[in-house]
Amino acid sequence: MAVRPETFIEQAEYLDGQSFKDWGADHPDEKAILRKLTQGGAKLITGPRGCGKTTLMLKAYNQMLQSDVAMPVYVNFKRSLVIEPLYAEGDQGTYVFNQWILLRVYQGLYQSLESLGVSEKLSVSRRETIDKVSALEMSNFSELGRLDLSVHRLEIDILRLLERTGRQRCVLLLDDAAHAFSADQQRDFFDFFRQVKTREVSPKAAIYPGVTTYSSSFHVGHDAEEIDVWVKPDRQGYREFMRRVVETRFPPADVPSLYVDDTLLDFICYAAFGIPRAFLGILQTLIYSSDDGSDGVSGLKRRESLLAVKAHYQNTLKLFRSLSGKVPTYRNFIEHGESVLVDAVDLIKAYNREKPVRKQSVSIAINSSDMSPELVRFFGLLQYAGLCISKGAVSRGEKGRFEIFVIHYSALISANALLGRKSVNMSDYVDAFLHRDAHEFTRVSPSSLTGGQDVATLFELSLPPCAVCGEPRRNKDARFCSSCGSKLTLSSTYKQLITTDISELPLTTTRVAKIKKQSSIRKIKDILLDKEHKELRRVDRVGPIWAERIVRLAEEFVE
Repeated sequence: MAVRPETFIEQAEYLDGQSFKDWGADHPDEKAILRKLTQGGAKLITGPRGCGKTTLMLKAYNQMLQSDVAMPVYVNFKRSLVIEPLYAEGDQGTYVFNQWILLRVYQGLYQSLESLGVSEKLSVSRRETIDKVSALEMSNFSELGRLDLSVHRLEIDILRLLERTGRQRCVLLLDDAAHAFSADQQRDFFDFFRQVKTREVSPKAAIYPGVTTYSSSFHVGHDAEEIDVWVKPDRQGYREFMRRVVETRFPPADVPSLYVDDTLLDFICYAAFGIPRAFLGILQTLIYSSDDGSDGVSGLKRRESLLAVKAHYQNTLKLFRSLSGKVPTYRNFIEHGESVLVDAVDLIKAYNREKPVRKQSVSIAINSSDMSPELVRFFGLLQYAGLCISKGAVSRGEKGRFEIFVIHYSALISANALLGRKSVNMSDYVDAFLHRDAHEFTRVSPSSLTGGQDVATLFELSLPPCAVCGEPRRNKDARFCSSCGSKLTLSSTYKQLITTDISELPLTTTRVAKIKKQSSIRKIKDILLDKEHKELRRVDRVGPIWAERIVRLAEEFVE
């Protein structure tokens, strides 16, 4: 099967307009979600990376362009972490970050006006937005100059544009809004979000579970409705949705090749755990027989499919581990969390022994009274990485209420935690996932997950001491030393990330070794500075397709 390289572009913002239109598989709740994204009111769409948030925002954007009711503005904030060093180095962080947010919104306004065929002069020129955003994202903060944009000026410009275009409201689609893991930046963003919301301006933001920090004046439910867009693998119509991803992405003549053994395709659907990006990544591993994807294979094979699923799980774990650098305050949560996840899978495995196929557990249940703040945060971090799904609380009468967490299916597959046999038929896996009993879950206690260790001790916050006197910090929100009164500072997360070794990227050990041996690339920053991919292209079997993919992985790592 010869497959077009662009078939495996996983992020919607990198697809050209026609491919985006042709390849978009409809979300099972798409009509309801798009209605909320295109109408008035503030909304937060939430879900892990790769679940389809950007796709839904861009669909809403295109839909509003074709109507005459709302003027859409799409803005991707994924580069926001480049501003973060200013928060660690001085008092200019909030000011520069707010100016950058406003400049990016003005860029989005100009893009929308161009699409609508409207020419209008705003408070800042299009050329100025391009130049200043480019300078700020290259860390040239002095280039900001005397610019002093404000939410008030933005609102005046928007009201004038609404009158000019005859539209009722402006919808701000703010993608990757809470992608930056700087708590200060997130708080500043949600202050902006709350301030910009008016009768005529409706902000909608894409956020992540577990890692989003709101400002003290922002309250989910009151200031914005939260919408979970993660298509869970236990919901009705899940297989059909994932199969549509295949049917829209691949040429019609090639689709039958993937259905030679449709049980294997269903197995991969479930192993992707509701993440279309993961589904495409597993298929890419299977379909490309060479590193640069020049050759294809026909059909799917059992052994290769199982290996691809296990490799996908290891890459998902890498994403979780990367949080140690992105949110250093929670380093202990990450370093000890992986062993907690392993213990959870082992407990599920023990529970499933001797049980029939349709009575297999894929989840753990923790008594709600045992859910300490540390455990709540830990499971939130797992959700960000897509390693578990929170199903909320269920009541078991006198036994109490239990919080249910579904563990990533590929983790259970990798550990052979289902069915208790060394060799399991793919059809049994699919049967267990498809017909699983929601009442079958593994009851665990915090101590059984931590090997008897105290949760609060295991998941202590990693707070750097005062740089002046060495006094330990009392809490993560402290701004001044409790001993000497000096201002407490944190090192720059962004600077730490770009100096991380490339081995932390979700690449095979062999590929990392080749890159280091055959190029000058060692750190993440080396990839980001590799203009036109010249260094990457020196590496064996790294052609234009893989070079682009590696660059995107590096960009994602620091975003």
